[in-house]
Amino acid sequence: MKFCANLSFMFTEHEDLLDRYKEAASAGFKGVECAFPYDIAKEVLAATKDKHGLEQVLLNAEPGENLGHGGRKGEEEKFMASLTKSLEYCSALGTRKLHIMAGKKIEGVGEEEATQIFLANLQRAIPLLEKAGVVGLIEPINPWSVPGYNMDSFTAGLHIVRTLNHPNIRLQLDMFHLQQLEGNLTRNMEKYLPYVGHIQIAQVPARGEPNSPGEIDYKYIFQCLEKCQY
Repeated sequence: MKFCANLSFMFTEHEDLLDRYKEAASAGFKGVECAFPYDIAKEVLAATKDKHGLEQVLLNAEPGENLGHGGRKGEEEKFMASLTKSLEYCSALGTRKLHIMAGKKIEGVGEEEATQIFLANLQRAIPLLEKAGVVGLIEPINPWSVPGYNMDSFTAGLHIVRTLNHPNIRLQLDMFHLQQLEGNLTRNMEKYLPYVGHIQIAQVPARGEPNSPGEIDYKYIFQCLEKCQY
């Protein structure tokens, strides 16, 4: 297994995201990820990453005002504009994984309709992802951390990945969310791993370091992942 530092949650004593790249390198990380770096020019991010010898493993897509547009009715063009901008950042940074967000729920749009909208948007995204050499990731998010998010179910996420059945669309499995949404981590890891393109970890419920007090025994989780040859 390879580990990367999530700069949206780590080294936050530094307000400037660019300073966190330096701290990650000093801590021994070879790779980093971050959520929304879009207020910084992609050329500046790339230069900072290269200066510290880091790989930018993952980005979140540009989120707009509602944590993405993927499942939001009437925002199909905003979705494509966000994707285009995000892929430009991926290209500049050499990033090969992009978390494409479903967005917050719209009143009057049910779960089934939102899922169909997300499916259609991802279908349109696939040619762009293929051309860029980027894997699009979709992530179920628990409702305590983000109330009203369009994808708050691993069942829905798995349905989308299976329906599209394309190597450029995969699940992002955050153990922090899986524990709160479904628990039963051992069996659920085995269930979802064939469809997973990226794993994130944090302690539950406070989203602290993996070795901090909480519900998840990460020593055991890592053993399971190694057994599954992740």
